[in-house]
Amino acid sequence: MDKYKVIITTSLFLLFFLNSCSSIDKNIPISHVKIKQQGMHQNDRPKMANTCKGFILTEQQVLDFYIYSSLVNENLLSNKYKILPCYISGTAYIYGELFSWRIRSGGIGEFFNDNKRFLKVCGKNCCKKATGIC
Repeated sequence: MDKYKVIITTSLFLLFFLNSCSSIDKNIPISHVKIKQQGMHQNDRPKMANTCKGFILTEQQVLDFYIYSSLVNENLLSNKYKILPCYISGTAYIYGELFSWRIRSGGIGEFFNDNKRFLKVCGKNCCKKATGIC
């Protein structure tokens, strides 16, 4: 009897797990945001460790950043924007594809996986809507 309970429980778990994996919609710009690290700093800037501990965002703030920020060319980024050492990082599905991301204080975000990489910048309008980033 216990053997059947284990089989049924395992089957239900697998069914639930497979359904949750298939619920990633390729038409949704960003979903399943997970924050892995908060308040981090670049290794080459150890004096920033205490300052960067205060850079903490919620999953909603990450969503807002992605929605309201603009794609930017990497060449423009280095000439026009100052890259700050504080960041948070995590993962998200973007149009159904898994990406890792890193968002820096000041509003610069990098999204990447094995096949793609792109940068987004939070300008004035974005900074008003995605609070806590800029």
